[in-house]
Amino acid sequence: MWVFPILGLFSLIWFLIRVIPKPSRATYPCQRFAAPFASGFVIWIAGMIGSALAYRRARRYLIQSRYIVAGICIVVSVMALWFSVSITGRAPAQAAFTPSESPNSPMGVAKGINPGRVVWVREPAATSWDGSTGAWWDDDNTDQDAVDYMVSKTIQTLTAEPSDEQAWDALFRHFNQTRGLGDAGYRPAEKIAIKINMNQENSSGGNWSSSMGTPSPHVIYSLLKQLVNVAGVPGSAITIYDASRYIGNPIYDKIRSDPDPDFQNINFVVKTSLARNGRIAASHDTANPLYTRAGTAYLPRCVTGADYLINMALLRPHTLYGITLSAKNHFGSVYFPSGGGWTPAPLHNHGGRSNNMNTYNCLVNLNGHRHLSGKTLLYFVDGLYPALHQSGSVIKWESFGDDWCSSMFASQDPVAIDSVGLDFMRNEPRCTEVTGNPENYLHEAAWADNPLSGTLYDPEGDGTPLASLGVHEHWNNPVDKKYSRNLGTGNGIELVVPSFATADGPIENITSGTKYDHIRHAISEAEPGDEIVISEGVYHENINFNGKNITLSLIDPDSPAVVACTVLAGNLSSGGPVVTFATGEDAGCVLAGFTISGPEAAIYCSGASPAISNCRIENNGGNGIELREGSNPVITYCEINSNAGSGIEMQARQSGRVTIYNYPIITNCIIAANFQSGISGGMPTITNCTIVAHTRSGISSQRPTVTNSILYYNKSGADDVQIESDFATVTYSNVQGGWPGQGNIDAVPCFAEPGFWSLTETPIEMNVAFWIRGDYHLRSRTGRWNPDSQTWVLDVVSSPCIDAGNPDSDCSEEMLLPGDECIINMGAYGGTPQASMSWVVGDYGSRW
Repeated sequence: MWVFPILGLFSLIWFLIRVIPKPSRATYPCQRFAAPFASGFVIWIAGMIGSALAYRRARRYLIQSRYIVAGICIVVSVMALWFSVSITGRAPAQAAFTPSESPNSPMGVAKGINPGRVVWVREPAATSWDGSTGAWWDDDNTDQDAVDYMVSKTIQTLTAEPSDEQAWDALFRHFNQTRGLGDAGYRPAEKIAIKINMNQENSSGGNWSSSMGTPSPHVIYSLLKQLVNVAGVPGSAITIYDASRYIGNPIYDKIRSDPDPDFQNINFVVKTSLARNGRIAASHDTANPLYTRAGTAYLPRCVTGADYLINMALLRPHTLYGITLSAKNHFGSVYFPSGGGWTPAPLHNHGGRSNNMNTYNCLVNLNGHRHLSGKTLLYFVDGLYPALHQSGSVIKWESFGDDWCSSMFASQDPVAIDSVGLDFMRNEPRCTEVTGNPENYLHEAAWADNPLSGTLYDPEGDGTPLASLGVHEHWNNPVDKKYSRNLGTGNGIELVVPSFATADGPIENITSGTKYDHIRHAISEAEPGDEIVISEGVYHENINFNGKNITLSLIDPDSPAVVACTVLAGNLSSGGPVVTFATGEDAGCVLAGFTISGPEAAIYCSGASPAISNCRIENNGGNGIELREGSNPVITYCEINSNAGSGIEMQARQSGRVTIYNYPIITNCIIAANFQSGISGGMPTITNCTIVAHTRSGISSQRPTVTNSILYYNKSGADDVQIESDFATVTYSNVQGGWPGQGNIDAVPCFAEPGFWSLTETPIEMNVAFWIRGDYHLRSRTGRWNPDSQTWVLDVVSSPCIDAGNPDSDCSEEMLLPGDECIINMGAYGGTPQASMSWVVGDYGSRW
């Protein structure tokens, strides 16, 4: 019983030593293996300590003759001891799959134009389902244009060709050359079969539930458009099949909705008993047997009669085999005359994850057949919306920030692509079925000519053993994702992520000189410290900085006109925050000079502290800025107006006895007319801000520190409280109704032109209230900056907020005449070159 506590102690020490210096190591397989032992040890030691303490209390109460209380303590002691011992007596939680070989140890022979190459493309913009509205495959939830772009990038990168047309020609020519069919591309009338994985189509009747784990109709349609419109394959020569299942309506209807005759002539082949509604019954070819230890099987005629095959698999775990990728996709390609017909059931016991390493695996026989791997032009894995397992619903991936996987993979090497898929899934915490020995078939396939199991793999039964089916290895780690060809250390796998760079896009990484069409692509490919500059325009996308400390700004972020013309509008179909900082970004991450107007929150920070400056955050469907998990951004020179929630909203979180607050620094900002509070929650430090015209209070925070600021016209009515806080520290500020504190005043601030709600001037529709931005410069008889005319103008009155700030505050940027005393103004323009001028009586008279 003491084995597990000892193992747990060492596991805890190992986990802490490795993970504390570099938290990303927590996702490494060795740490995921150690974690259950470490956590079990912590529970065990806590139980033992609790038992000892309860026993000591029991003895004390017995001496005091308090028998009932002593009895309770004895029961607690025994239960705590029993719990601790039971923890050590249990088998440890099943750990994630751990490879049997070291990282970057390739085995087998790499295949393809670029041997061993696997292309991975991830585009979050392709997937926007919120989990409840419609179904994930609806056009509103899967972006066909984004999917088309992904497929195009994938094919070009796989072949290293500059166009889709050249890429397909290279694929066909390489296929024909390596099989002794001459230097020929696609030839008219040659047939192509496409195997898709319809495993969940056993009893759906063709109508899917909204979260059903099935192939993406958009991905299939995109691939078909490439074949028909680019490669020149007639629709009548294309067959989509799964001989053991039905092909559901979302796929069938998506393709048939294209009026092009080629798409009307594409064939759909399904299980014989399910043939209906335009789907054709599969028939087996007795002239082409497939020999396995499970018995003799036969392949569909649509495969044996085809010239090419495309293996279009899914990325997901499997409860029997651990993973289901390209190899297992062909479980839908077999007919067993004595085993139930079109079913893979006889194979289930001949390759599962519970089998030992270096044993026979039916997937090698299956995929090595000359009509399967021998005809496969392309291996393609759809990872847009992976499912929990072969019978589960689609799930978001924790390793992608609790977002959809939004990925696709392609290769000409069947072993390499499944090896990469395995690496992705074994490092995803929610892929809990990837256990046991799911890689046994990859070893056997890589060494099919001399496998460690000693098996003679001869799927045709003609006495000719298989050669290596491809190359297998594991990446160096889940952060860098490097294989031996990436590292230049071996002839194994090369994982390539294509660049989204364009020749003349409106977004430029001025550090690298690379241009892009989308901001998210520029961020994805940026290095820490890079500066990305955006041209004027409206950008309908959500962006996530993904932990990168980079600068995202305009050509001139200080120009109000340029800021007004450069709008981050968010993804209207997917919703969510327009801008996200949620991976530890700090002050080295800068967002400067944008108008941000989206369907929900404008900016979301979780455990991040970026610098946000010169932004107009207005007319958002949620809060202007949301702060969570101890986010402490520096927010300067921003206007946060007319948002549906609060201007800045913060939520604390209780973690044991500790409360995690947010501590933003907010300086020289105008926060006006938000539908809730100006600033809500947290521990903000607010300096030289103008906070006005909110439905609720100007500030509603736990412990705000406010200096040189103006809070007026908030929460209008009988209870027009400007600040809601029992612990606010407010000094040198103009607070309507007054507030205790040094230098505070209560006086009409005399803004140049306060903003107001209009019922007619709305860009959306008439009779809807719309906030008209005001001019919150302070009126001055000596000089006020007019942002419209870009000149100084004179008023007939001067604001009491001029020269009313903290005398110790820096006012060196404010304009002064000789002899003027430098005292900072209150409000958003205090301490800046646009601060209104003092009224000076003396020899100088007027400054004009």
